[in-house]
Amino acid sequence: MAIFNEFDVYIWYCVTELLDGNAVSAANSHLSIREKGRRDRLRFEADRRDFTVAHDLLRQALSSCADLSPSDWQFSIDTHGKPSIDSNDLRLRDLSFSISHTRGFVACAITKKVPIGIDVEQVDQSPKMQEIADRYLTAEEVQRLRNCSNEVRNVRLLEFWTLKEAFLKAVGIGHFGSPTEISFHFDEHNNIEFSAPTIASPQDWQFALFQPAPNVRMSIAIAGSLPPRYFVHPYDGRMTGPLLATPSKQSAARPGRGLAL
Repeated sequence: MAIFNEFDVYIWYCVTELLDGNAVSAANSHLSIREKGRRDRLRFEADRRDFTVAHDLLRQALSSCADLSPSDWQFSIDTHGKPSIDSNDLRLRDLSFSISHTRGFVACAITKKVPIGIDVEQVDQSPKMQEIADRYLTAEEVQRLRNCSNEVRNVRLLEFWTLKEAFLKAVGIGHFGSPTEISFHFDEHNNIEFSAPTIASPQDWQFALFQPAPNVRMSIAIAGSLPPRYFVHPYDGRMTGPLLATPSKQSAARPGRGLAL
């Protein structure tokens, strides 16, 4: 089994629009019967492609961390829809993961022993974005958006939204949680400030926001009081070595606490 520091986060992402049919067919060969059934219920071909690649990417990523082939991973899902590894091997169960996909882009994140969530979204310039903001953001977040220029507003909304979704995935309540109970703010140094009084203590969570493509935002939420190291793997059908990455925004290091190496 590959060993990595439990304070490390490994992220894989793939631009699915760049994959050819052979790559998608190869990804399909690793999916379980249950995954294929879920995929086949999707209406649009692009969504079926993204689902296939996302779940294969997770399997490939997990196999790069452990001595198990991509087809052999088994998963269980709790009552809130949060997946975990189904295995009698404690070393495998120690791997925490999260997966996300939006049209044309998929990603997954893996760490050890602590909850993690990832969310990716495409930047959308449609008018409906303000309706989403009014429905899912806190009053303070909505006001911050209104203070933004038109050019920045929808990007900032997607950053807030992906951070909220990543956190809700990490704590295991996914879409059953209330995004309005979670609030984010970026200070003048682009540090991420977090508040969720009814769910968790802010000091117990770390957040990071990446821009892997000009029109994509990718957020990570991970439990822990120390900032982790982030390693990013672009995926084009082949597993590549990790690259230490610096988020565009992340939780600030707290006084008296250093980076966990």
